[in-house]
Amino acid sequence: MGVRHIAWPLAFGVTAAHASGLDAPAVGGVLSGPAVHDAAALYWNPAMLGFHERLELMLGAAFVAGHLGYTRERRGAYQHEDSFEFATPVSDLDPSRTGTAEAASANPVAGSADAFFAFPVVPGRATVALGFYVPYAAPLSWPGDGPQRFALQDVFITFSHVSGGVGVRLHDRVTVGGAVSLVLGQAALKRVQDFAAVPVFGEGLANEPINQANDFGLDAPSEVRELEVLARPFSLTDATSVGVSFNLGVAVRPAPRTTVGVNYDHGSEADFEGDFALDMSDDFFTRDLASKGLQFVPLVEGDARLRFQLPRRVTAGVLHGLDAKWTLGFDAAWVQWSSLDTFRITLDSPDLAQPELGIPASTTVALPRNWQDAVHLQGHVRHQVRETLWWGAGLGYQSPASPDETVDAASPDGHRMVLTGAVGWDATDSVTVLGDARLQFILPRTVEESDYDLGNGMYTLVLGLVGAHVQLRFGRGEGL
Repeated sequence: MGVRHIAWPLAFGVTAAHASGLDAPAVGGVLSGPAVHDAAALYWNPAMLGFHERLELMLGAAFVAGHLGYTRERRGAYQHEDSFEFATPVSDLDPSRTGTAEAASANPVAGSADAFFAFPVVPGRATVALGFYVPYAAPLSWPGDGPQRFALQDVFITFSHVSGGVGVRLHDRVTVGGAVSLVLGQAALKRVQDFAAVPVFGEGLANEPINQANDFGLDAPSEVRELEVLARPFSLTDATSVGVSFNLGVAVRPAPRTTVGVNYDHGSEADFEGDFALDMSDDFFTRDLASKGLQFVPLVEGDARLRFQLPRRVTAGVLHGLDAKWTLGFDAAWVQWSSLDTFRITLDSPDLAQPELGIPASTTVALPRNWQDAVHLQGHVRHQVRETLWWGAGLGYQSPASPDETVDAASPDGHRMVLTGAVGWDATDSVTVLGDARLQFILPRTVEESDYDLGNGMYTLVLGLVGAHVQLRFGRGEGL
């Protein structure tokens, strides 16, 4: 369950509710991976299904809780919130709106579940599998009036996968596999939209008959941002997305105690459709300029569409048994967040239209994020304490995807450390119970080069996960 890079631009502005930090997926056990032989291989590497000899049902649940902190540092210049200067130079700067602001925090809490069913058609040679899992989720609630409110107030995003796949053993030591997934997304969010960052609004003010000079747009300087009159509450509700993805894998056992696996996950395009509401209940928007063509209804409602690319990733892993009791493993992943360079959002409502100013009822904006690829590394060890009991532990690192220029409280990314622990008990020959724990945190990150002073300050993040799985195996590998 991750909150890592599911970004979410809101209304017309540049915002990512990518709850960056829950991207280490809670799928299968914490030691599941591309070289691990369990039913969760449907997600991690379907080629590992080719080694299955018994029918397996794997059921699990996890609980995630965390703490995100943001202390904003305004490094730009701002005018008084109740001022009305829309273009630089600004004559009435507010010296109190600079430096360190009051710290804000969010405490995400969420649960998830997964289920996998592996059915050996030819035991040890060919296995088909079905699965349901939630590799991405982002539940966050920041203070409604906090210094981060222009980036995000509340968000809930999940991506659920319903998958089917097959693994085939081509040779005693080589298997291949593939899976296809239906990707179901749900989303809702709230934030304050700064209309100084809305290009179409700035163009409308500058047009006839208002002719109001302004510096509004995506590159608006801090001097004209975050004015009280232009701070309009925005919400997106009932947004859903349906997409398709696939993954392909290969696994090799070059020696009896060694397994190497590689998996390619194609990601998918998220195409959300939902409802939006924009609170325009200020005299500036509803009455003062009505004679010049600017007159919104107090609450603008309509349809919203948001499109972005979930990342492709290549994951590789190796497991090596030192002896009958000790097994060492190492996993690495290349996550192509750079494919998510732009969000495209469309708002459609007749109440948006201001025809005399050239503002249409439907508008589409491309919002740059310029994320960069990330590398995930993790080593782990497993020790067989006795015939029916084992424990495992791991240490990992994940590089950040959000650069300083676009990071904000909706995407609190950074250099992440991951600690994992697991215990397994074979209750019977057919029943195994697994317990999992994961702790991940970013090294405190101080940002001083955020574009237009939108996200400067210090970010912290800590997330903990506890979970359990049960594996039920049937048959004896003699055919079904």
